[in-house]
Amino acid sequence: MNYGFIGFGNLSNAVYQGLKEHPDLSFAYFSRHKKEMDIPFFDDMGSLVSFADVIWLGIKPQDLAEILDQLRTFDLTGKAIVSPVAGKSIAFIESYIGGGTTIVRIMPNLAIAYKKSVTSFATNHPEDKAASDIYLRLTKLGKAVELPESDFDLFTSVFGSGPAFILTFIQIFKDKMREFNLPGELSDELLLMLAQGTVSYFSENQKQYSIEQLIRNITSKGGTTQAGLDYFSEHCLGLLFEGVLEAAKNRSVEMRG
Repeated sequence: MNYGFIGFGNLSNAVYQGLKEHPDLSFAYFSRHKKEMDIPFFDDMGSLVSFADVIWLGIKPQDLAEILDQLRTFDLTGKAIVSPVAGKSIAFIESYIGGGTTIVRIMPNLAIAYKKSVTSFATNHPEDKAASDIYLRLTKLGKAVELPESDFDLFTSVFGSGPAFILTFIQIFKDKMREFNLPGELSDELLLMLAQGTVSYFSENQKQYSIEQLIRNITSKGGTTQAGLDYFSEHCLGLLFEGVLEAAKNRSVEMRG
């Protein structure tokens, strides 16, 4: 099975890193600029399309229409298209290349490179073996969930953009830790251990306890954690962060085609 990437930015590279150990897959890419990669490069789209059984659209939303305009000039018989392009629906892609081609829409995140992504999945041809194969491979790269496309905007906000939001919180911790006057490398190591420990605490206990209970387990009445949580509540920081997710979701809606 040949996988061809149109565009080879961060997400395409992450998908490749996650899949490259699959012995039955071969890879190549087409891009405006050749990169220092260990997979073949095609300098024209037609050659990439001829090579690929599955075509991955690793491009920005604003470039999708131009790419689809070119794609529809090639023979796509028997090929599948995978689109992780935020905000662009299967119907939008079909409006350029027709409904006969199997189109798979996904929303992963960069953790797909480490087989830790949470990835949504939808397709216009669920009966097609190619779509089933793509879904199966996604399940080996973390967690994959089939969703109606109407849920993709919120999913993109929470799971596609989520890592950037979580890292922003970690950056706030790091900025505050400058008061310790520690070497930057040590600060990163401490924060990494904090994040890993918290995830382990959640992972080991989530079947028995709700997140609310896990928070209560850390909190002593009248203590330091309680003081911080009270500030969090009094200043409605939860609502503010919900607004962050809503803004990302709304932007996905705006980019729909």
